[in-house]
Amino acid sequence: MEKGKLVDNSEKETLNNLEKVIAVRIIQEDAEAIYSLMKSEKDSILSMGIIPYYALFVQSCQEYMGEKYLSESEELRVKDIRNHIKTYGEKFGKSKKRLLSVDFKQNEQFMSQLKFDFMRDWNVHLNLGTYWTAERHIVGNTQLFADFLGIEDMFNTETGKRQYELGNQLGKFVSSVRDGLSKNINQPNVLRSNSSISIDYFHDLNTNKKNEFFIDSSSKELNLFLLHLICNMNFVKYVLRTLFVEGNTWVFRVEYIVTYYTFRALLSLRNYYENVNDGQVELADISNIINFGNEIFQSKFRNCMMHYGLENQEVLSLKYINKPFYGIIETCFDGMDYHSYLDHLRRLSDTIILFLEKRFDATNIELQHL
Repeated sequence: MEKGKLVDNSEKETLNNLEKVIAVRIIQEDAEAIYSLMKSEKDSILSMGIIPYYALFVQSCQEYMGEKYLSESEELRVKDIRNHIKTYGEKFGKSKKRLLSVDFKQNEQFMSQLKFDFMRDWNVHLNLGTYWTAERHIVGNTQLFADFLGIEDMFNTETGKRQYELGNQLGKFVSSVRDGLSKNINQPNVLRSNSSISIDYFHDLNTNKKNEFFIDSSSKELNLFLLHLICNMNFVKYVLRTLFVEGNTWVFRVEYIVTYYTFRALLSLRNYYENVNDGQVELADISNIINFGNEIFQSKFRNCMMHYGLENQEVLSLKYINKPFYGIIETCFDGMDYHSYLDHLRRLSDTIILFLEKRFDATNIELQHL
């Protein structure tokens, strides 16, 4: 018995040490991927769309390290931006108020740019800009960006300076983590499938009018809610994933997080419209998505995707340690391998995207070049 206890204690100690080493290694791998993007990507739309995932990295690193490295003002901004990833997974009633508040502010700002005051009653201004890839996939919009970046006034001359300072702080943090870890651990090799990408097309809308882009007469808040979800999902699928060779674990982390919180958003939407019962949402389609999602999302795994601390989380085992992503998938999902899990995740992601795309019709939209 004593000998068995020694063996068990030895394995536990080995696993505990591995948990610490692998947590640091994952941080290093993520830092290297982000640094690669920061060096190569100059497109302004991509830069705005990707900031929440940079902020997630920075905030999660600081939590793991137990220290704050940003200035106080940027520290609060980064935390707010990181928390925005979860926003639409909250109760839909709360999201609705937030969406309409942003829309109102944007409407007032764009209306104020009209040359003559009497033109305001004409409702001719455009208060929502949407951004598209050359293949006509919508991947962002101005109200979404204004919301998570905390932009109060798009026409304030200080706005650009604030965003530049935020980017500068994030870049310095990532570079510092990368350089610090490389002194003791060999740098991981980040493989890119594209050296850079640009998002070149836009289309402007007035959310106060009926637009053919929104295919039915659903409420403004529902249309905007679903629009933001499809922008987030498409950004990952048609922008971020195309930049890296398959198997990049930071991209996998982002893909998981975006899909999970979109899943949560649809769950909150279903719960809301089950009570309202006004026919604006296909509840059966959402229920099918939720049933699928319940099979692949579980709290233990989700926690280690949002945070870097692996110690005592029971997400690593010596049996699977040499598998892709350090066997975390196998440990959490009864031996399911990384590639099988990724296939399940992407089938869910594609199902969600298909559901969301049915809410919009871009057939006759004339995209303009930025």
